[in-house]
Amino acid sequence: MKIKNASKSFGFTLIELLTVIAIIGTLSTVIVVSINPRTQLAKGRDTRRETDLITVLSAVYQYTSEHSGDLPDTDGNPQTSNFPTTLTCIGTDVGCFNLASAGDDETIVPVYLADIPKDPKPINEDEGDDGNTGYKIMVDTYGRLTASASGETRTVSFTR
Repeated sequence: MKIKNASKSFGFTLIELLTVIAIIGTLSTVIVVSINPRTQLAKGRDTRRETDLITVLSAVYQYTSEHSGDLPDTDGNPQTSNFPTTLTCIGTDVGCFNLASAGDDETIVPVYLADIPKDPKPINEDEGDDGNTGYKIMVDTYGRLTASASGETRTVSFTR
């Protein structure tokens, strides 16, 4: 008659479980570090800034093309222009250019834009609202428009 070994057990040892947990922890740490979600989110917001600046420049160019090449301004005199010639913040604060209400017979908002875009995560506390959108605009002596913003990973700027 044969006697079966009744002491045989099934399962994992503590060492095997700890080894698997250590391997999974190491792999997850390597993946999180390589992806770096904070940098990826910052790059996403910089892409949003690019889109906003292109939208603003397109609206100004559309206004200009429909008004005999005149830039939108806020001085109320169609013979002169107070469009900024140095990088100036866009907004309603003192020292900023109020692009939303710029234009002689038609204003940029709501005719060309539903609203002036604002920086998604401004660098400075006083930016990101109607007073100071966090974006800047200017026209140079050659008539080229430049829009700029301080990004999180780089400075975002377009000249057309």
